[in-house]
Amino acid sequence: MTHSWPVQQDVGTSVTGRVHGALRPLPATILTLTDRTGAQVARGSSGPNGEFQFAGLAPGSYVVIFSRTGYQPHAEVVVPSAVPLDVTLEPVTSVHGTVHDRDTGRPVGAATVTAVGPGGEVVASTESEPDGTYRVTGIDADAVTLVVAAPGADALAVEVDLDRATEQRVDLALDTFSTLTGTVTVDGRPVEHLHLALYGRDGRPAAATVTDHTGAYRFERVKAGQYTLASIAGPAHAVALASHATTADVTMTRG
Repeated sequence: MTHSWPVQQDVGTSVTGRVHGALRPLPATILTLTDRTGAQVARGSSGPNGEFQFAGLAPGSYVVIFSRTGYQPHAEVVVPSAVPLDVTLEPVTSVHGTVHDRDTGRPVGAATVTAVGPGGEVVASTESEPDGTYRVTGIDADAVTLVVAAPGADALAVEVDLDRATEQRVDLALDTFSTLTGTVTVDGRPVEHLHLALYGRDGRPAAATVTDHTGAYRFERVKAGQYTLASIAGPAHAVALASHATTADVTMTRG
Protein backbone atom coordinates (compact mmCIF):
# COMPACT_ATOMS: atom_id res chain seq x y z
CA MET A 1 0.00 0.00 0.00
CA THR A 2 1.04 3.61 -0.53
CA HIS A 3 0.79 6.27 2.17
CA SER A 4 0.32 10.01 1.83
CA TRP A 5 1.50 12.39 4.54
CA PRO A 6 0.55 13.26 7.22
CA VAL A 7 -1.05 10.06 8.52
CA GLN A 8 -2.78 9.76 11.90
CA GLN A 9 -0.30 8.11 14.26
CA ASP A 10 -1.26 5.02 16.22
CA VAL A 11 1.15 5.02 19.17
CA GLY A 12 3.12 1.80 19.36
CA THR A 13 2.12 0.65 15.88
CA SER A 14 3.78 3.40 13.81
CA VAL A 15 7.17 4.23 12.34
CA THR A 16 7.62 7.99 12.07
CA GLY A 17 10.46 10.45 11.56
CA ARG A 18 12.17 12.91 9.26
CA VAL A 19 14.68 12.48 6.48
CA HIS A 20 17.17 15.20 5.59
CA GLY A 21 20.55 15.91 4.08
CA ALA A 22 23.38 17.67 5.84
CA LEU A 23 21.82 21.11 5.32
CA ARG A 24 18.13 20.72 4.48
CA PRO A 25 15.06 18.48 4.74
CA LEU A 26 14.49 16.11 1.85
CA PRO A 27 10.89 16.06 0.63
CA ALA A 28 9.78 13.55 -2.01
CA THR A 29 12.19 10.91 -0.72
CA ILE A 30 10.86 7.47 -1.68
CA LEU A 31 10.39 5.16 1.33
CA THR A 32 9.77 1.45 1.11
CA LEU A 33 8.81 -0.56 4.19
CA THR A 34 9.50 -4.30 4.17
CA ASP A 35 9.28 -7.04 6.73
CA ARG A 36 12.36 -9.01 7.71
CA THR A 37 11.77 -11.48 4.87
CA GLY A 38 11.97 -8.67 2.30
CA ALA A 39 8.28 -8.59 1.46
CA GLN A 40 6.95 -5.08 0.82
CA VAL A 41 4.56 -3.87 3.51
CA ALA A 42 4.07 -0.26 2.44
CA ARG A 43 5.52 2.44 0.22
CA GLY A 44 5.34 6.23 0.31
CA SER A 45 7.28 9.48 0.10
CA SER A 46 8.39 12.08 2.62
CA GLY A 47 6.43 15.30 3.09
CA PRO A 48 7.43 18.95 2.52
CA ASN A 49 9.67 19.01 5.60
CA GLY A 50 11.04 15.52 5.11
CA GLU A 51 8.49 13.98 7.50
CA PHE A 52 7.30 10.41 7.03
CA GLN A 53 5.03 7.94 8.83
CA PHE A 54 3.91 4.36 8.45
CA ALA A 55 0.89 3.69 10.69
CA GLY A 56 -1.18 0.68 11.67
CA LEU A 57 1.73 -1.75 11.73
CA ALA A 58 1.72 -5.10 13.44
CA PRO A 59 4.29 -5.66 16.20
CA GLY A 60 7.69 -6.79 15.01
CA SER A 61 10.71 -5.41 13.19
CA TYR A 62 10.81 -3.87 9.74
CA VAL A 63 13.29 -2.40 7.27
CA VAL A 64 12.81 1.12 5.87
CA ILE A 65 14.58 1.81 2.57
CA PHE A 66 15.20 5.47 1.64
CA SER A 67 15.83 6.43 -1.99
CA ARG A 68 16.34 9.87 -3.52
CA THR A 69 18.18 11.05 -6.63
CA GLY A 70 21.51 12.61 -5.72
CA TYR A 71 21.86 10.70 -2.43
CA GLN A 72 23.20 7.35 -1.31
CA PRO A 73 20.39 4.86 -0.70
CA HIS A 74 19.92 4.03 2.96
CA ALA A 75 18.27 1.14 4.82
CA GLU A 76 17.42 1.03 8.51
CA VAL A 77 15.98 -1.69 10.75
CA VAL A 78 13.12 -0.30 12.87
CA VAL A 79 10.36 -1.39 15.22
CA PRO A 80 7.05 0.45 15.64
CA SER A 81 7.55 3.04 18.36
CA ALA A 82 6.41 6.48 19.51
CA VAL A 83 10.05 7.65 19.21
CA PRO A 84 10.58 9.34 15.80
CA LEU A 85 13.52 8.45 13.58
CA ASP A 86 16.06 11.02 12.42
CA VAL A 87 17.59 9.88 9.13
CA THR A 88 20.40 11.67 7.27
CA LEU A 89 21.15 10.79 3.65
CA GLU A 90 24.62 11.26 2.22
CA PRO A 91 24.75 13.27 -1.04
CA VAL A 92 26.53 11.86 -4.07
CA THR A 93 26.15 14.88 -6.34
CA SER A 94 29.48 16.19 -7.61
CA VAL A 95 30.97 18.79 -9.92
CA HIS A 96 34.22 18.21 -11.76
CA GLY A 97 36.27 19.84 -14.49
CA THR A 98 39.50 21.68 -15.17
CA VAL A 99 40.82 25.02 -13.94
CA HIS A 100 42.82 26.70 -16.70
CA ASP A 101 44.14 30.04 -17.90
CA ARG A 102 41.59 31.81 -20.05
CA ASP A 103 44.09 33.01 -22.67
CA THR A 104 46.61 30.19 -22.96
CA GLY A 105 44.59 27.18 -21.82
CA ARG A 106 47.40 26.15 -19.48
CA PRO A 107 46.17 24.23 -16.38
CA VAL A 108 46.09 26.03 -13.05
CA GLY A 109 47.06 23.82 -10.11
CA ALA A 110 46.59 24.53 -6.40
CA ALA A 111 43.42 26.52 -7.09
CA THR A 112 40.83 26.37 -4.31
CA VAL A 113 37.37 25.47 -5.62
CA THR A 114 34.53 26.07 -3.15
CA ALA A 115 30.85 25.18 -3.59
CA VAL A 116 28.56 27.70 -1.85
CA GLY A 117 24.89 26.88 -1.29
CA PRO A 118 21.89 29.16 -1.92
CA GLY A 119 22.00 30.42 1.66
CA GLY A 120 25.67 31.40 1.45
CA GLU A 121 26.88 28.34 3.34
CA VAL A 122 29.98 26.43 2.22
CA VAL A 123 28.81 23.04 0.98
CA ALA A 124 32.15 21.51 -0.06
CA SER A 125 35.59 22.49 -1.28
CA THR A 126 38.69 21.03 -2.89
CA GLU A 127 41.98 21.99 -4.55
CA SER A 128 42.85 21.50 -8.21
CA GLU A 129 45.57 19.02 -9.13
CA PRO A 130 48.78 20.05 -10.96
CA ASP A 131 47.03 19.24 -14.26
CA GLY A 132 44.20 21.60 -13.29
CA THR A 133 41.57 18.92 -12.68
CA TYR A 134 39.25 19.18 -9.68
CA ARG A 135 36.24 17.39 -8.22
CA VAL A 136 33.86 18.70 -5.56
CA THR A 137 31.77 15.90 -4.06
CA GLY A 138 29.02 15.55 -1.46
CA ILE A 139 27.03 18.58 -2.62
CA ASP A 140 23.74 18.79 -0.74
CA ALA A 141 21.98 21.45 -2.83
CA ASP A 142 20.02 21.79 -6.08
CA ALA A 143 22.19 24.76 -7.14
CA VAL A 144 25.54 26.10 -6.00
CA THR A 145 27.95 28.89 -6.74
CA LEU A 146 31.41 27.62 -7.56
CA VAL A 147 34.08 30.04 -6.38
CA VAL A 148 37.64 29.45 -7.59
CA ALA A 149 40.68 31.33 -6.32
CA ALA A 150 44.36 30.82 -7.10
CA PRO A 151 47.57 32.73 -6.39
CA GLY A 152 48.18 35.30 -9.11
CA ALA A 153 44.66 35.11 -10.51
CA ASP A 154 41.40 37.00 -10.21
CA ALA A 155 38.73 35.08 -8.28
CA LEU A 156 35.86 33.66 -10.33
CA ALA A 157 32.27 32.77 -9.36
CA VAL A 158 30.04 30.55 -11.53
CA GLU A 159 26.42 29.51 -10.94
CA VAL A 160 25.77 25.78 -11.39
CA ASP A 161 22.30 24.19 -11.55
CA LEU A 162 22.31 20.65 -10.16
CA ASP A 163 18.58 20.06 -9.85
CA ARG A 164 18.49 17.34 -12.52
CA ALA A 165 22.04 16.03 -12.49
CA THR A 166 24.20 14.13 -10.03
CA GLU A 167 27.35 14.58 -12.11
CA GLN A 168 28.17 17.90 -13.72
CA ARG A 169 31.24 19.06 -15.66
CA VAL A 170 32.18 22.71 -15.28
CA ASP A 171 35.51 23.99 -16.63
CA LEU A 172 36.74 27.15 -14.91
CA ALA A 173 38.69 29.76 -16.90
CA LEU A 174 40.80 32.15 -14.83
CA ASP A 175 42.59 35.35 -15.71
CA THR A 176 46.06 34.65 -14.34
CA PHE A 177 48.78 37.23 -13.81
CA SER A 178 52.47 37.31 -12.94
CA THR A 179 55.07 39.93 -12.10
CA LEU A 180 57.86 40.73 -14.56
CA THR A 181 61.06 42.20 -13.11
CA GLY A 182 64.61 42.84 -14.22
CA THR A 183 67.32 45.46 -14.65
CA VAL A 184 68.51 47.57 -17.56
CA THR A 185 72.19 48.34 -17.95
CA VAL A 186 74.36 50.06 -20.55
CA ASP A 187 78.01 49.06 -20.65
CA GLY A 188 77.55 47.50 -17.21
CA ARG A 189 75.98 50.59 -15.65
CA PRO A 190 72.34 50.84 -14.55
CA VAL A 191 70.01 52.95 -16.67
CA GLU A 192 67.75 54.96 -14.38
CA HIS A 193 64.49 56.70 -15.24
CA LEU A 194 64.19 54.79 -18.50
CA HIS A 195 60.62 54.49 -19.73
CA LEU A 196 59.74 50.92 -20.68
CA ALA A 197 56.68 49.33 -22.23
CA LEU A 198 55.40 45.80 -22.77
CA TYR A 199 53.87 45.18 -26.18
CA GLY A 200 51.60 42.23 -26.89
CA ARG A 201 51.67 40.08 -29.99
CA ASP A 202 49.19 42.46 -31.60
CA GLY A 203 51.68 45.33 -31.17
CA ARG A 204 49.56 47.14 -28.62
CA PRO A 205 51.10 48.36 -25.34
CA ALA A 206 50.01 46.21 -22.38
CA ALA A 207 51.83 48.02 -19.56
CA ALA A 208 54.42 50.70 -18.89
CA THR A 209 56.90 51.47 -16.13
CA VAL A 210 60.11 53.39 -15.37
CA THR A 211 63.43 52.04 -14.08
CA ASP A 212 64.60 53.22 -10.68
CA HIS A 213 68.06 54.53 -9.73
CA THR A 214 69.48 50.98 -9.79
CA GLY A 215 68.13 50.32 -13.28
CA ALA A 216 65.49 47.94 -11.88
CA TYR A 217 61.98 47.79 -13.29
CA ARG A 218 58.78 45.98 -12.33
CA PHE A 219 55.56 45.21 -14.21
CA GLU A 220 52.63 44.08 -12.03
CA ARG A 221 49.67 41.91 -13.12
CA VAL A 222 51.12 40.74 -16.42
CA LYS A 223 48.75 38.32 -18.14
CA ALA A 224 50.22 35.14 -19.59
CA GLY A 225 51.40 35.53 -23.17
CA GLN A 226 54.28 36.56 -25.40
CA TYR A 227 55.50 40.14 -25.14
CA THR A 228 58.18 42.47 -26.40
CA LEU A 229 59.92 44.66 -23.83
CA ALA A 230 60.99 47.95 -25.39
CA SER A 231 62.37 51.30 -24.32
CA ILE A 232 60.07 54.20 -25.08
CA ALA A 233 62.69 56.94 -24.83
CA GLY A 234 66.46 57.06 -24.56
CA PRO A 235 68.52 54.27 -26.11
CA ALA A 236 66.22 52.39 -28.46
CA HIS A 237 66.10 48.70 -27.58
CA ALA A 238 63.59 45.83 -27.75
CA VAL A 239 63.71 42.30 -26.30
CA ALA A 240 61.32 39.45 -27.10
CA LEU A 241 60.10 37.64 -23.98
CA ALA A 242 59.13 34.01 -23.74
CA SER A 243 55.64 33.15 -22.63
CA HIS A 244 55.34 33.06 -18.79
CA ALA A 245 58.69 34.86 -18.32
CA THR A 246 58.94 36.48 -14.89
CA THR A 247 62.42 38.00 -15.11
CA ALA A 248 64.31 39.69 -17.92
CA ASP A 249 67.57 41.56 -17.51
CA VAL A 250 68.34 43.85 -20.44
CA THR A 251 71.91 44.70 -21.42
CA MET A 252 72.37 47.46 -23.94
CA THR A 253 75.41 49.00 -25.60
CA ARG A 254 75.92 52.58 -26.54
CA GLY A 255 75.45 53.28 -30.22
